[in-house]
Amino acid sequence: MKLHYSLRRAAGFTLIEIMVVIAIMVALASVAGTSIYSHMGAGDEAKCRAQLEQLIQIGTKYSQDIAHTGILPTSGMEDDEDTETVNESDGWWLSIAPELDSVVYPRTKGGKMKVSNIFHCPADERASISAAESTFAADERTVSYVSWTDASDDPENPNSCIRTTAKQNLDNLPWLSDGNPVKGKSVTDVESFQTMVMPAAERHGGKVLVAYASGAVKAIEVDEEDPNAAALFKKFAPDLARKAEKESKGKKGKKRRKAARHAAE
Repeated sequence: MKLHYSLRRAAGFTLIEIMVVIAIMVALASVAGTSIYSHMGAGDEAKCRAQLEQLIQIGTKYSQDIAHTGILPTSGMEDDEDTETVNESDGWWLSIAPELDSVVYPRTKGGKMKVSNIFHCPADERASISAAESTFAADERTVSYVSWTDASDDPENPNSCIRTTAKQNLDNLPWLSDGNPVKGKSVTDVESFQTMVMPAAERHGGKVLVAYASGAVKAIEVDEEDPNAAALFKKFAPDLARKAEKESKGKKGKKRRKAARHAAE
């Protein structure tokens, strides 16, 4: 009887045993998938950081090559009339891309400039751009970084370029960050930050990479489930937040509130 029982056991697995094995395999596959996904996400973040560091170097070269030293371009700055086929006020990349050998100017006015793929974050899924493409047609959907400004160069233009020679703390002044560009606009306040920067938090697992005018690149956490735009803006750019708060309490702030009341009426 014992021999018969042993032979029966050796003939195959019970249903419970098979289910246990399947459960273990599913768990292992899940862990492996999560690990691979995390590794890919970390790779995208590392590449994005490296690209921002490259752009800082190009920005430094730009500020040294143009007539006025110490200037970082932003979207909305004045157009260079010598460039007939592009309008630099549309996007910050139109000013800085010519510092690279890979840039291709459009033949006609209104065409798209082709720029190096360092302007596109691999985790930005708004446009499909292969890593094998050395250049791509740049616009608000394909470029993955937005410019910031404090209007230090031209107080009358809220989107003017950043003057790094001004007396300010460049460690607290963002120049570029992950984001969704808007034609002719830079990040200047909480509203533009919420529209242009916060949607990019999904690219790196709730983190946004920021390149500061000082040359530092930081990763700042964004709580996608309960985002507080005002608090985050202060975290990204404490000096700009204080400046905006001061202006809101001054004469400009009173004028804006008065204009808003009239518009509501």
